[in-house]
Amino acid sequence: EALEYFGSAIYLLQMLGDEMNVLSAKKNIAKIEAKFNGDEIPHDEGNDLAFSQRQYKYWLGKLGEQHPITIRRGEMLAHALYCLNQGIAAERLLMKLAAISRQVHGPTHNCTLSATAALKDVKERRVFIDSRKQWFQALRYENEGLSCVVRGPVVDSMQEQEENMLTLSLPITDVFPGPGTPVVCQGLIERAHLNGKIGDTRGFNKGKFEVHFEEVGFEPAIIRHENLRILFELT
Repeated sequence: EALEYFGSAIYLLQMLGDEMNVLSAKKNIAKIEAKFNGDEIPHDEGNDLAFSQRQYKYWLGKLGEQHPITIRRGEMLAHALYCLNQGIAAERLLMKLAAISRQVHGPTHNCTLSATAALKDVKERRVFIDSRKQWFQALRYENEGLSCVVRGPVVDSMQEQEENMLTLSLPITDVFPGPGTPVVCQGLIERAHLNGKIGDTRGFNKGKFEVHFEEVGFEPAIIRHENLRILFELT
């Protein structure tokens, strides 16, 4: 009953955008499931990523990738990755978890609903609009990639967000990807080998982003804003 309660609570909290209580509920589920299985995994509150990686690896080996416990542990790992601006890794993991849960447990199972809602949140491409000093959601490029259509501003209150929502088409020079956003390099001349490579944004300084690439063997690079485009879908 406790697991069912927390599972339903997670779905409702995600619908409300209450990420802090979502994480708290997931940690409670982790503790309950560990006790049910006669296991106890120490939790270092100061390092959620390492803790989540250990838990996911443990339950993956013990129960397999299709078990609800493993799927929930994977979702916690994706949340930890996302909080550290590792957006691509988080999104890919959630894509995998949602697909497995939908296939094995069905579209209305708590695990499927939770993973799908988390994936939707991670796929929201938040951007900072320099001229307005506000955060918006990027929707698409137009005008041969010279403009970006955005919707917002993004605010904490869902009601306030709906009441004041705007859809704008802005020059890309005014639209800056948020931390952890999946991007692709283009138009580089001196480092042409990076064109077409995808990564996520980790840092920003004076119009340049620190990009961490997904492909193994590529070191992080400082890339000018105009040489990056947001990736709306990962293939």
